[in-house]
Amino acid sequence: MLATYVPWLLSASGLLGVVLGVNRTLKRRENESKLLQVISFLAGAVLFAAPVAMVLYGGHSSEVSGGSILLMLLLAICLVGRALKKLPMAFIIVAVMGTGLFWLFSYIKQFSFAGDVPTQTVALVIAVLILIVFGISFVIEKTIDLFLGLISLGPVVFIVAGVALIQGLLTGLHITDHHGLLNLLKG
Repeated sequence: MLATYVPWLLSASGLLGVVLGVNRTLKRRENESKLLQVISFLAGAVLFAAPVAMVLYGGHSSEVSGGSILLMLLLAICLVGRALKKLPMAFIIVAVMGTGLFWLFSYIKQFSFAGDVPTQTVALVIAVLILIVFGISFVIEKTIDLFLGLISLGPVVFIVAGVALIQGLLTGLHITDHHGLLNLLKG
């Protein structure tokens, strides 16, 4: 049932992405449409959720090709890339890990095997672990931010969204079967 709506979801999101891509290409970042950014983020979230919902509620459907699902996910990343880039993942990871380690430390401190180790040593080990995790998270976050920054550029969003729009229209209007563009590219 959900699979019948995928071409139209792909077409609508593709059209939205084309408009967003043009907006990002022609305007400076501070002059971009805030409404368009919010709608694009919501559409990206729906695109992320659609394949999961299809698997959970619709089973495996032959009406949607793997190419369409990959295109949905790629377009979703393009649409939400700038918003995800603003989240400080390294700080979140370190805060969760630090809280967990200090909780674990307070829990273990009550047992006898931890009584032999000085509290300062355990606290120092936890602090060093937190610094290492922060460093790794920071490097990974910068790499992810670079990827999200590149994939959310106006021309990239425009191209991916245009392909998604064409794929959705080809399959939704039954011009081709569920493989859409792949049928046309094969000849």
